[in-house]
Amino acid sequence: MKDPFKNDQDILEALRSRVPSSVNAALRHLLGGKPKGAVRQKVYALGGNEEDAQEVLNQALMVFFNHVEDGIYDPALSAITTYIVNIAGKLYYTSRRSEIRRVARHDKAFEAEDTETNTSPEDEMSLQETKTLLDKVLSMTGDRCRELLKLRSFEFSMAEIAEKMNYKSADVVKMAAQDCRKKLNNVLSSRPDLLAEFR
Repeated sequence: MKDPFKNDQDILEALRSRVPSSVNAALRHLLGGKPKGAVRQKVYALGGNEEDAQEVLNQALMVFFNHVEDGIYDPALSAITTYIVNIAGKLYYTSRRSEIRRVARHDKAFEAEDTETNTSPEDEMSLQETKTLLDKVLSMTGDRCRELLKLRSFEFSMAEIAEKMNYKSADVVKMAAQDCRKKLNNVLSSRPDLLAEFR
């Protein structure tokens, strides 16, 4: 079958048409076309492999499609392939940085466990009770807030949370986090009994 997409303009017209068959055809074209090789090259240069490249390409295409829909992508400033490769590079870099941080925290936790071999059963029980209580308080803010606040406590960046929880942007996450903290404060101020249990 003849490729209907001869240039970036053809791809953009298909994506902006909102006709499912045209949109899918354009995305399939991008998945198997120039962006695929360029993203692979970028990810390999950053230390990734084929699986990383495919995963990042899929994510980058979705971000690109959203940018087209929201009018963020400007074809006068960047070719589609260049734009997708830049998105992919940022996504991969963020995920690698996040993974390195998580591994470091994991190793630190293991080191702490090794040095705390004399923890008493009473201390263990007290820690478990505190965790249960904290989860109970967070659940009172709603499922989305509970997940967001937990991710923030594990040092996920706003951009990482946006990607993980399908927020539009890091700025939207920032506003949501402020609202969630207000909800948490309201819960604690309206329930002094819960606050007292933390002491």
